Parts: sequence; structure tokens; C-alpha cells
Amino acid sequence: MTFQKLKKLYIEMRYKNVFFSGKINILGKLPHFKIPKNGIVEFGNNVVLNSDFANTNTALTYRCKFVTGYEGKITVGENTMFNGVCVVSYKEVEIGANCQIASSTIIADTNFHPVDPIEREKQVTGQDFSFSSVKNAQIKIGNNVWIGWNCTVLKGVEIGDNCIVAAGSVVTTGVYLENSIIAGNPAKVVKKI
Repeated sequence: MTFQKLKKLYIEMRYKNVFFSGKINILGKLPHFKIPKNGIVEFGNNVVLNSDFANTNTALTYRCKFVTGYEGKITVGENTMFNGVCVVSYKEVEIGANCQIASSTIIADTNFHPVDPIEREKQVTGQDFSFSSVKNAQIKIGNNVWIGWNCTVLKGVEIGDNCIVAAGSVVTTGVYLENSIIAGNPAKVVKKI
């Protein structure tokens, strides 16, 4: 059995809600998963999870991390490559096929904390708070999307096929049509391909 197959087997045994529909390429350290209750992470065939700090030729700063809330779902299409990326889903994050996502990028469909100051203070002090006050909205990233180094993609964003998100961009809201170059903070379409 190859080392890649052993890594895949370990993840399948360790995390009951992580699914692979084919081959997986885990480079370097194992990715980190936090998937409570009914959360699900599904990877298409030939996905690359790069957490190889020693041998990578990219500016890798973190290992890959996938986190869901109790009902969150992350789906990833075939041939997509993650280089030290963090994906968080409390609702749903859908990433298409043939995407490249660079290091230090975070994709999160949740605010993590309540906006209401009373509920947020309850959360911080360990009291019961209304988790329904935490806003979540699906993220959808199309096929053949390239997200550059150190980007942030937040709740409710939809990025069409063949788009490029420039390094350092903060994509806070909106629907971006296919074949767009997206850049800035807050991000906007700067050019059509």
C-alpha cells in the first residue's frame, strides 16, 4: 500500500463524515478536519491537499484545514488543488472542478459570532446564546477558478467559472460572472477575460 493510500485510509477511519470519490493527493502534513455532528466534507477525484512546507514551490504558510458547523457541508470538484487553505462551512461551501486555491486563503460562509452585542457578549463569557443570530450564507465557486494568495471569500459570495481572484483580495459579497478578474478590498471586477 502506498503512503498516499495510507493517508487516505487514516482520514477515512478517523473522520466518519469525510468522503472521497476517488484518488486524493495529500502532500506533506495531513489536513486538519473539525466536523461535528452532521457536518460533511466531500472531495472529488484527484483533489490535491498541499500542506508540504518543506518541498512546496509556493508560499505555503498554513496546512489545509476543513471545518464545518453541525449541519455544514463542503463539496469539492475533481482536480482541485488546495495549497494551505482553510475552508469553513456552517451552511454550504461548494467549490467546482479544476480550481487552484493559494496559501493563506480562507473561505468561510459564516460570521462565526453574533452581530448583536448582547448575544456576542453571552458567547464570549460562555453563557447560552442564540446561535441562530449568527449569519450564514452559501458560497459557490465555479469550475476552473484561480484564487490567489491570501484571499478571503465570505458568506453569500458566488464566483463564476474561469474567474481569477487576485492575491490579497477580500470578497465580501456579490455574484461574479464567469471569466472575470476580481481584485481589491472590497473586491470588484477589474477586467473581463
